[in-house]
Amino acid sequence: MIKCRYFIACILVAAGFSCKETYEPDVISSASSYLVVEGVLNTGGPASVSISRTTKLDSTGFRGVLNAQVTVEGRDNSTRPLAQTGGGIYSSPNLNLVLNSEYRLRIRTTDGKEYLSEYVKARSTPPIDSIGWKRNDEGVRLYVNTHDASGNTRYYRWDYDETWEITSYYYSTYIYTGGIVRNRTPAELVFQGWKYNYSKSILLSSSARLQSDIIAEAPVNFIANHDEKLSVRYSILLRQYALDKKGYEFYELMKRNTESLGTIFDAQPSETRGNIQCITNPAEPVIGYVSASSVAEKRIFISNSELPLWGFEQNCPSIEVANNPASIRDAYLSEYLSPYQAVFVGFIRGYLSSYPSCVDCTKRGASVIRPSYW
Repeated sequence: MIKCRYFIACILVAAGFSCKETYEPDVISSASSYLVVEGVLNTGGPASVSISRTTKLDSTGFRGVLNAQVTVEGRDNSTRPLAQTGGGIYSSPNLNLVLNSEYRLRIRTTDGKEYLSEYVKARSTPPIDSIGWKRNDEGVRLYVNTHDASGNTRYYRWDYDETWEITSYYYSTYIYTGGIVRNRTPAELVFQGWKYNYSKSILLSSSARLQSDIIAEAPVNFIANHDEKLSVRYSILLRQYALDKKGYEFYELMKRNTESLGTIFDAQPSETRGNIQCITNPAEPVIGYVSASSVAEKRIFISNSELPLWGFEQNCPSIEVANNPASIRDAYLSEYLSPYQAVFVGFIRGYLSSYPSCVDCTKRGASVIRPSYW
């Protein structure tokens, strides 16, 4: 799911910058709070909708809307509830929507307001043909290929989750804990770990101007030279969604507003709403677009062995710490260093040590739990 809150935050923050003087725009002191709705009504699998409210520019984050009544309504008078799962997320394990039928989202909040999206047709998303990548002088560029032989899609959107394996510079078999240095247990090994991220850009493409409904090498992601993401092994799980023209135009406008701001010559921000409105108070702005489609997924892996001379480096000196209480306390209590190996000369003379991030992959934000797909 696109992290719409990230994009809205970019719009609001961009409006608050000034060149020379501190300026507090009226929106900071305004009591207004816009509803933000993001989600894809997955026709045949788990579906979730995020409902939140914007906050002031001098605040951080978005407030999830809690305890709302959220339902998906069909033109056939069917109703499917979405259950609250926490943090403003409302989900269903399977909506079982009928392809080519029309559905809309209804939201009733605890303050008595009601929001309703336009009807959207449940679309079939074609499969992803392939995810490819090319290396150039700057790094690795990933792209997607897809097509719809029926010519019924034309408008495409993608988002992704990425995972990458990292390893520590040194393999640590020792740990400092409780004022002493001891051997690590198998459960305490921290040489290998995995890190996670998700797409933060709006990824779109259209074949509307082409004779055939074919998307070739649409950009997906870029990994710069020397990035740790490709230091061992990298994986991307790409999701593809079919859009209607109005949905594509909404995301295209959102993309311009959030990714093309920077100089006075760039396109200026445009009002970004979508296909959902407050029927209790039609003048209240609501941000978001609700679409309905199946979801196509594909995962690929890229290994460091496929990228000669990738060049990921760490500054990891090896320092011996004498095996006496004072030296151990001075080196490890402040967490300036961590031990990784003992130095034996008939007895343990000391411990080879380095910066914690060179010894323990969790210090670089990794989890030591191997993903099920790895």
